[in-house]
Amino acid sequence: MSKRKASLDTSTAGPSSKRQQISYDSEGESDNSSLNLIQGAEDFRTLPKEAEVGVIEKISLKNFMCHNRLDITLGPHVNFVIGRNGSGKSAVVTALVVGLGGKASVTSRGNTIKSFIKYGKQTADVEIKLRNRGSDAYKPEEYGDSVIIHRKFTTDGSSQYRLKSSTGRIVSQRRDELARILDQFNIQVDNPVAVLNQDTSRNFLNTKSPNDKYKFFLKATQLEQIHQDYSQASEQKELTKVIIEGKIQTLPKLEKEVLQWEQKFKALNAIDNLREKTKRLKDEMAWAFVIEKEKGLSPIQKEYNHEQARLPRFVAKVEEAKTKSEQCQYHYNEFAVKLRASAEEVKQLQPQLVQAKTALQEQKKITRSAQMEVRRLEGSLKNMKKERGQILQRIQELQSSAQHDYDAERKEREGKIKELEETLAGLIAQEKTTEHQTNQFREAINKYKNDEYKLGQNGQALRIRMDKIQKNLHNLKNSRGDRLKRFGSFMPQLIQHIQEYHRLGKFHKKPIGPIGACFKLVDQRWGLAIECCLKSLLNAFVCHDHDDEKMLELIMSTVCPQQYKPVIIVTKFKDQVYDYSRNCVQSGKYQSIIDVIEPENPMVANILIDQRTVENILLIPEGREARHVMDPSTSPGPPVNCREAFTLRGDQVFCHPTLRYYSNMMDKPKFLTSNVEEDIKTLEAELHEVQTELQAVHQQKGELGADIRRNQLEERKSETQLMRIREKSRKIKLELSELKSIEDPAPVDVTTLEEEVTTLDEQIHTQEEQMAARSEHYKEVEKLQAESEVKYKDIEQQVRAKVEAGETLKDDFGNALNEMEKAKEAKRHYEQKLKEQEKRIAELKSHLEKYQEDIKIDVEKATKICPERVNTRRTPANLESEINQTQKQIKNEEKSRGDPEEITRKFKEKKEAYMKIKKEVSQLKKFCVKLDEVVTHRLHHYSEFRKMIAMRARYHFIVLLSNQHYTGKMKFNHEEKTLEMTVQPTKTNGEGAKDMRSLSGGERSFSTVCFILALWEAMESPFRCLDEFDVFMDMVNRRISMDMMMHTAKSQTDRQFIFLTPQDMSQLCITSMTLRIFEMPAPDRDQSVLPFRATNKEVDEEEN
Repeated sequence: MSKRKASLDTSTAGPSSKRQQISYDSEGESDNSSLNLIQGAEDFRTLPKEAEVGVIEKISLKNFMCHNRLDITLGPHVNFVIGRNGSGKSAVVTALVVGLGGKASVTSRGNTIKSFIKYGKQTADVEIKLRNRGSDAYKPEEYGDSVIIHRKFTTDGSSQYRLKSSTGRIVSQRRDELARILDQFNIQVDNPVAVLNQDTSRNFLNTKSPNDKYKFFLKATQLEQIHQDYSQASEQKELTKVIIEGKIQTLPKLEKEVLQWEQKFKALNAIDNLREKTKRLKDEMAWAFVIEKEKGLSPIQKEYNHEQARLPRFVAKVEEAKTKSEQCQYHYNEFAVKLRASAEEVKQLQPQLVQAKTALQEQKKITRSAQMEVRRLEGSLKNMKKERGQILQRIQELQSSAQHDYDAERKEREGKIKELEETLAGLIAQEKTTEHQTNQFREAINKYKNDEYKLGQNGQALRIRMDKIQKNLHNLKNSRGDRLKRFGSFMPQLIQHIQEYHRLGKFHKKPIGPIGACFKLVDQRWGLAIECCLKSLLNAFVCHDHDDEKMLELIMSTVCPQQYKPVIIVTKFKDQVYDYSRNCVQSGKYQSIIDVIEPENPMVANILIDQRTVENILLIPEGREARHVMDPSTSPGPPVNCREAFTLRGDQVFCHPTLRYYSNMMDKPKFLTSNVEEDIKTLEAELHEVQTELQAVHQQKGELGADIRRNQLEERKSETQLMRIREKSRKIKLELSELKSIEDPAPVDVTTLEEEVTTLDEQIHTQEEQMAARSEHYKEVEKLQAESEVKYKDIEQQVRAKVEAGETLKDDFGNALNEMEKAKEAKRHYEQKLKEQEKRIAELKSHLEKYQEDIKIDVEKATKICPERVNTRRTPANLESEINQTQKQIKNEEKSRGDPEEITRKFKEKKEAYMKIKKEVSQLKKFCVKLDEVVTHRLHHYSEFRKMIAMRARYHFIVLLSNQHYTGKMKFNHEEKTLEMTVQPTKTNGEGAKDMRSLSGGERSFSTVCFILALWEAMESPFRCLDEFDVFMDMVNRRISMDMMMHTAKSQTDRQFIFLTPQDMSQLCITSMTLRIFEMPAPDRDQSVLPFRATNKEVDEEEN
C-alpha cells in the first residue's frame, strides 16, 4: 500500500484565491492563459526537492508501433510531449506500460503484445531508464544511480526482460525481479490514474456505469489490491483448515502403524543393542579412567581461574593507586607553589609596608614641622607687633622724660636675663621628659594593636571551631532516633528512595551503604582510629554493576547536596568474604581493623579489604608503643604483612620505607560513636567552653581597644604638651635674644626708634604674607599625611590578608603532604600485592600444565580404544561389572529375528511421516488462529481507510471544480459498490446538476481532470502520465485545467508529471530547469531520433 499521503493546499485552490481570479473576457483569454502558465513556471524555479527513485529519466523505442527509433529524455518534474495527431505521442504511453511489464489489454491499443511491433519488423524493443538514488534506492550497490528495464518481444508473441545497471551491465532477466523493483518504487503500471490513455481520458466518465466508476476508484487508490490481498488471505485460511482436517484424520492410522513397526524393530535389535551396549560400556570404561583423573584437575583449574580473575583487580588497584599518587603529588606541588607564592607576595608587600610606614612617619614629621612653623610665625608676628608697641611706648616715654636712670634698667635687664635662662633650662628638661613619654605611648599603641590582631585571629579560629561543634551537635541530636542522620541529614531519604527503586525492580541488586552504617565495632574504643582510617569510605555506597551505579547517581542527584554526594564503588557482589588468611597481618599481640568490626554483609568486609586493606592495618593503643612496634630499625621490626597502624587517638603510623608518624586533629569519632547522649553532653560542654573562650576573647579585645584609645589620647596630649613646651622655649629664647641685644642708650634720639617702627611695619607685613603661605602649606601636608595613612592601612590590610591565606595554605599543604604519603604507601602496597598475585598465578599455572600433561597421556591411551570421548559419572569397577552381565545376555538372545534391513527401513519411514504430519498440524493450527486475527483486524481498518479516501477524493473534487465555478459531487455507496458523479457547469444559470453523459465534451474533459487530480492526492506512484486530457476543452477550461495541474505539480515536487497534448505550448516561455517541453515531429514514419525543442540551453548542452 502507499507509503505517503499527499495533501491539497486549499488556500490557493478555491475560486476566491487571488491567484485563481482570471478574466474570462474573450479578448484576453490567450494572454491570461500564457501569463498564468508563465507565472506557474516561474514558481518552479524555487522548488526545493525532486524525486530520487522511480522517476523516468529516458524512454527508448525501436520498431515500436509507428516509430523506427525514438529516444526521449525526460526531466524529473513536469514534462509536456506535444505534437499533432498521428505523430506517435500515444505510442510513448503504450511503450511506458508495456516496457514496465504491463499487459497489452491495459493500453487499450491492442490485445496482444506482438501487435505493437512495427509492420514489416520481426522484433520490437522498449527500454526505460528509472532513477535509483537516495535512501529508498533498490540494490544501489548492483544497479547504481539508475535501473534500465529493457523488454524485447517478437512476432511469435514471446518477450524477454533484461534488467541493467546504470552502466549497461545486465543484472537480472527475471520477471519477479522487475516486480520487486516496481514494488520498491511504488509504480502501478495498471493503475488508470497513474497512466491515463486516450480512450480512458475521453470516455470513461461518459461510458462507465456507477459500478465501473467505483471499480475505477478502487483500482486507482489501490483499495482494490488491498481487498484482493485480504480475500486471498481468507481463502488461504479456509484451504489451510481443510488441509489440517485431512491430516488430523490420518494421524491415528499412522500412529498405529508406527507402534507396530517399532515393536518389530525393537525385537530385531535386541542382540545388536546388547553388542552395541557392550562396546559402549568398554568405551565408557576407557574414558572413565580419564574422567576420574580429570576430576582432580577441576579444583586446580578453579583455583587458577579464580586467581587469574583476581589479577585485573590488582592491576586496576595499582593503576588507581598510581593515578591517586600522581594526583596527590600534583596537589602537593600545587599547594607548595601557592604557599611559596603567598610567602613571596607577603615578602614583596613588606618593603611596600615599610616604605609606606616610613613615608607616613616622614609625612608626620613634615606635618609637625609645618605646624611648628605656622605657630612660630604666629608667635613671631605677635612679638613683632608687641615690640612695635613697646617701641612706640618707648618713644613716648623718651619724649616725655629726657632723663632716665640707665643703671637701674641695666640691672633690671640682667636680672630678667638670668631668670629667663633658668626657666629655659627647666623647659628643655621638661621637653625631653615629654618626648620620652610620647614615644612610650606610641610603642604601647603598636603593642596593643598587635595583641588585638592576634586576638582577632584567635577569635576567628574559635568561631570556626564553634560552627563545627554546633554542626556536629545538630547531627548527633538528629541521629538520636535515626543513626543514618550521622552521615548527613539527607541520608534517610536517600535510603528510602533506594529501597523504593529496589522494590520496583530498577536495581539488579540493592546497593549497599553507607558503609559506616553497615558494620558494628567489637570494641568501641577503636571508633576514632577506624574513622580516621576509613575517612570518606564510611559515606560510600557499593553497586553490583554500572547500570545500578547510573540509577543510584540519578537518585543522588535529586536527594543529595552536590558537595556532600557520597562516593559510589562498583564491584560484583559475592556471598562470601574473601579468604585473606594468607595476606593478613601476623601479630599475636595486636588486632587488625578486620578483627574489631562485625559487617552486616560479606560485601562490606570485601569492600574494606579492597579499598583500604584493613586486614593489613594494626591497632596499637599508645603512640610510643606504636612507634616502637612499627620502627623498621628496631628488632624484630614491624609484624609480617603490616605497613600501617593506628592508635586510640587516631594517630597514623607508617613503617615503610622509614618510620613516619602523623598526629590526628580529631578528638572524637563522628560516625562510629556508641553513646550518642554522652557525646552530645561532651559536645555541649565543649561548645560552652568555646563560647566562654570566645566571650573572653571579645572582652580582651574590647579592653585592648580601650587601652589603645586611652594611649592614643595620652599620645595626643603629650604631643600637644610637647608643642607648648617648645613654643615657650622659643619665646623665651627670643626674649633672651632681645634682652641681650639691648645696649645702654645714647642721649635721647627717637629718630632711630622711629626707623625701627617703620622696619617692624615692613617685617610685620612680610611676616603676615609668610604666615598665609605657611598655613596653606600646612593644610596641604596635613592632607598628604591623611593619604599616607590610608595607603599604609591598605597595604597593612593586604599583608594581614596574605598572612591569613598563608596560614590556610599551610594547613592545606600539610594535608596534601599527608595524602601524598598515604597515596605513595598505597601504591607500594598494591604493587607488592600485584607481584605476589602474579607469582601465585605462575605457580598454579605450572602445576596445572603438569597435571594437564598427565591427563593428555591418559587421553591418548583412551583414544586408541575409543576415538570419540564418552562422558560418564560411573566408576571403572562399576562399568566392568555391567560389561560381564551384558555379555551373558548376548549369548541367551542370539536367535533369528527376520530381515533386519526391511524392518529398519519401514520403521523409520513410518515414524518420520507420522512426526512430520503431527508437526505440520500444530504449526498450521497456530497459523490459522493468527491469520484469522490479522484478517479481522485489517478488514476493520480497511473500511475506515476506504471511507477516509472517499471523503478526501470527494472534497478535492469539489474544490477543483470550483476553479471553473462548477459545482458537483461524488456519491459513494460502499455497500452497493457504486460511484455516482454529477456536475453543474455554472452556478448562475439556474440549472440543476447534470449527469456526466449530458455534459459537453469540454465540460466532461474538465470534470475528468478534476476527478483525476482528486485521485492523485491518494496515489503514491512516482510519476503521473496523461494522454490528450484537454482534447475536447475550450481555451478557458484548458487554461484552468492547466493551472490546476501546474499547481498540483508545484505542491508535489517529488513527483514526475508527463502530459501529452496536441495543443501548441509555444506560449510557455519557460526557462526553469524543472519543466520541459518535447515537440513531436510531423507524422513522418521514417524519423530516427526524436527532435525536441529545448526550454533551457544549458540543460540541453549538459545532456548532449
